[in-house]
Amino acid sequence: MSAGDKIAVISTGNGGQALAAYLSMRGCEVALYARDRERVEMFKDNKFTLGGVVEGEALISLISNDMREVVTGARLVMVTTPAQYHHVVGAAMAPHLEDGQVVVLNPGRTFGTYAFKKTLEDNGCGAKILLGETDTFVFTCRSATIGRPIIYKVKNTVRAAAHEGGAMTLRLAGVLSEYFGSIVPAKSVLHTGFSNIGMIFHPMPILMNITRVEAKEDYLFYIDGISPLVAGMLEKMDAERVAVARSFGADVEDAGGWLRECYGSRGDTLYEMIQNTDAYANVLAPTDIDTRYIFEDILTGCVPVSCAGLRSGVETQVIDAVIKWASTLYDIDFRANGRNGDMLDFGEIYEMAWRLRTEEPTTIR
Repeated sequence: MSAGDKIAVISTGNGGQALAAYLSMRGCEVALYARDRERVEMFKDNKFTLGGVVEGEALISLISNDMREVVTGARLVMVTTPAQYHHVVGAAMAPHLEDGQVVVLNPGRTFGTYAFKKTLEDNGCGAKILLGETDTFVFTCRSATIGRPIIYKVKNTVRAAAHEGGAMTLRLAGVLSEYFGSIVPAKSVLHTGFSNIGMIFHPMPILMNITRVEAKEDYLFYIDGISPLVAGMLEKMDAERVAVARSFGADVEDAGGWLRECYGSRGDTLYEMIQNTDAYANVLAPTDIDTRYIFEDILTGCVPVSCAGLRSGVETQVIDAVIKWASTLYDIDFRANGRNGDMLDFGEIYEMAWRLRTEEPTTIR
């Protein structure tokens, strides 16, 4: 990392604000992108106060809804916007990217780089960039007050992979490691994409607590909202995710293993591990049913995993039930609007997975 590196952070949500403040405190020149002018104007000034496990004052160099202004000259572009909007920010970014830039979807959710690469190409991007993704956001964080984000936990392990894999993944992990100490290179974007734990931990608890959310009840999302019964359903859903991943050659951790690795959680069951995850102790539930816990995690998690299972012959009955349940409740066809077979070529992805199986082992995990 060089003092004064320009980093573009795409999104002014919880993660975007926390990441912008964190990087600014590390000496970077941070440009923060908002998708519309109203989001820019919600900031009274460019001074942020970061709280939680990382505390301090931060000055954001630029907050703008002009994508060209934000990404021009940036060494690293961190896309933290909810994944259902990747196609929107990708289209806005495509004309302005420059050769040599590193663009990271943090996180990509499932098959994120495939969808983002297609968006860039469809919108005329000719720049030679290094495109990659992580399996999860680098922090557990919230920003209930504008400009005052709180980081509850810097995750112990965040896996990263370049779309092209191999040496490009090692290069990507090297760049990210200059700013974050928890980066571990993954074998491929199949591994990061199928390690999408958000699709397990978010939609089902919302659907099973929907009247509490609708009533704007003040409750802890993970601690109060995931009961032993809900956790049991999550385990069934998670077993399907892991089975589909393995059918594509990606040997990923189950949700319990992921909690142990990221947070050092303890317990004999998924319910006990969630209850014993310190980073979840103060995370409140959404108070609006139109939450990214439904729209992001079903559109860019449940739907592509279901489609991948259909391609490889693995049944996903619980995941399919979540998609259908949400579609009925919200009166939206989530499958038709998600990362489905019309958006992505699952046959091509499956063939790539088989090629990866025959490659010689590497030091990439």
